[in-house]
Amino acid sequence: MNKPIFTYNDPNASCTFCDRTQNPHPDYNHEPIVITRLKLHQGDQEVCINCYWDMVAVANTSDASIMDIATEKLNVMRLLSKQALPNAPTS
Repeated sequence: MNKPIFTYNDPNASCTFCDRTQNPHPDYNHEPIVITRLKLHQGDQEVCINCYWDMVAVANTSDASIMDIATEKLNVMRLLSKQALPNAPTS
């Protein structure tokens, strides 16, 4: 993967994985989060700088790529959100 391009000061920024919209750093808590966009099979996903580097750390200790890790995280999130639906079938 190429080096990510991070976007700063986007007032509409939000992370697909952690749902953050505000910068968690105490010196920058008045600013929106810093994001990058990943092009996945499910479409472009906004990822905050914290989640991105967490996925890089996992990729560096495994055989998976960042894209594989992001796709797997999205799939798990979708499964969990379906399970949380009020009329979801239970086994």
